Amino acid sequence: MYHEDYFFAEVLSAGHLTPSMIRVRLQVEDHGRYQASDHADEWVRLAFSPGGGLPVTLPQQRDGRWGRFDGSPSCPNRPYTVRRWDGSTGEMTVDLVAHEGGVAASWATHARAGDVIGLCNPEGRYEPPADAQWILLLTDITGLPAVGRILEEMPDAVTVIVHVEVPAPADEQDLSSDAALSLTWHHTHGHAAGRDGPTQLHAIARSIDMLPDGPGYIYIAGEARAASAARKHFRDTLGFDKTRIDAVGYWVEGQARV
Repeated sequence: MYHEDYFFAEVLSAGHLTPSMIRVRLQVEDHGRYQASDHADEWVRLAFSPGGGLPVTLPQQRDGRWGRFDGSPSCPNRPYTVRRWDGSTGEMTVDLVAHEGGVAASWATHARAGDVIGLCNPEGRYEPPADAQWILLLTDITGLPAVGRILEEMPDAVTVIVHVEVPAPADEQDLSSDAALSLTWHHTHGHAAGRDGPTQLHAIARSIDMLPDGPGYIYIAGEARAASAARKHFRDTLGFDKTRIDAVGYWVEGQARV
């Protein structure tokens, strides 16, 4: 059950992890209240200044309800994966895709130590069945932080097959796991001649024509329509149980990520 709460966080460091990914380390204030979701793909909403030099403010709680009872303006916010969380120190790592425009990407590009943002308690979707003997992770670059954390927290008794779409070889990351790992990088993210859109996640899914034997689980993250098409391939073409597939739309082509 989700427990609503809000926090200030101060930037400890920020910089490019790869050409297309910015890593931000945050110190969360009053982190003893923060309630992790127990999902390895958990995300928080980062809240930014409403502009005009105004500081970030948080909703307040009154009579069991949350709102802006002080009249402060709403702050633009965007969801991002918690790449790492240390509950003992309150340090959080968030990786953001670096791209032109967008509230969060612009903020991350210019973030400096000491900057303050807001965030909320996290939510998550990744939840493999207890009997899963293998796991397939299929994602574009926006889901890469989730994949990285999932792999780090995965037990060694599981076989995991991973397909990640990034813009270029320089955007590949060193991902580690105790599980038996098969990792394939696809350098097809972004608009280019001969492509039918900014992501080929659906085509990558269609290139998978066989799944391992035994009970499994499929987790898909990326552009919403592409993720849905990938889910349909595994469900309809390969006949995989739809209740063992989670497809998360991280963004929608042509729309701001809200």
